Amino acid sequence: MTVEYPLAVGILASYFLLIIFLFYKISPQLTHCIKNLTPEITLFLILAVFSFLSTWTYMFKFFAFSFYQWKELAVYKYDVSQMSFLNSISYWLHDVSLFDSAWRQVCVGAWQWLWSHQLCSLTVAVWTPILAIEGYKRGIHHIWAYMILGQVVAISVGSSLFFAVMLSHQPIPYRQAPSKLLTSLAVSTIGGIITVIISPFVAATEGFMPNLLVMHILLVFPLVALNYLPAIEYTSNKTGLSVMALYLLSAGANFSIYVHQWIECLSVLEVQSNSFICDVFNKLFSTFFAHPAQSSISYDIVCMQIISVAWMYTQSKHIFNSVPCWIIALMLSTPILSASVTLPLFFAACEYETFSVQKIIYSQKRN
Repeated sequence: MTVEYPLAVGILASYFLLIIFLFYKISPQLTHCIKNLTPEITLFLILAVFSFLSTWTYMFKFFAFSFYQWKELAVYKYDVSQMSFLNSISYWLHDVSLFDSAWRQVCVGAWQWLWSHQLCSLTVAVWTPILAIEGYKRGIHHIWAYMILGQVVAISVGSSLFFAVMLSHQPIPYRQAPSKLLTSLAVSTIGGIITVIISPFVAATEGFMPNLLVMHILLVFPLVALNYLPAIEYTSNKTGLSVMALYLLSAGANFSIYVHQWIECLSVLEVQSNSFICDVFNKLFSTFFAHPAQSSISYDIVCMQIISVAWMYTQSKHIFNSVPCWIIALMLSTPILSASVTLPLFFAACEYETFSVQKIIYSQKRN
């Protein structure tokens, strides 16, 4: 069987091998989760499966859509009828850049970007700090694997699995993120936010892929650097304040981007009925299902909203011994404001609670 472009097929195969490798790297932690199963851990493992099915149903639909779209045009260029299926796959992968076409599909257009930017903002400004800070405090290994898993599978899948692992790894007493880690997170967060801001302006240009590449590098950089930081156990008021400031910066920046994008969308909204609200919802849903790639990333952000609400609920009972009214307000506003805004606010509040408790303990020791 002749395969004209084996390298193209090999690249796609290596993509799935990478996924297997990443699951292998985190398998000891997942095994630990299963051995210490609780209703909360079970919930996040189920949400991970749900997220995978939701996002990858449309990812495979995107593969099929792209292949048949290529095939319709390929008949004018190749003798497709004489090709084996595997060889036609190799031609398709050689002619089409799946990564580029998928990302451009979800970034070009105001309403498309309204869905997609939420995931980008959440990942660069919220999820990276959560992975680094919480992973360090709990001594969780291979933090970078969860981020890369989120990039190649779905952010919601990687997030749900990491939350499950967090529940099975309690924070190490007096261990806080060192200043070097917080500095690298501040740089990557600000840099990541900048790439999100300029994405819609370069989405239809040659600068799109370099910008996307920088965004993805900034996501992984502080997590890889985490491996070279010593495990030091100490407590510092300054550290707690710095972490809170980082989360509040992320929430504020993401809220600003989110509001601006809504203004952009409403400015181009076509009036099709007597109800403004109906027009908005119709446009949201039509964009959601307009293209398989768009549906996949949109389901990813919807799953992240659900996972974030679940995390706020389970953790608030653990940290605050109940679910305060302000947390209920955060949970209810998540589908409206996006998890990219509400989740960092919740983590900032949790950090403040920890900071307050440690301050009391420190004062008691001095007395």
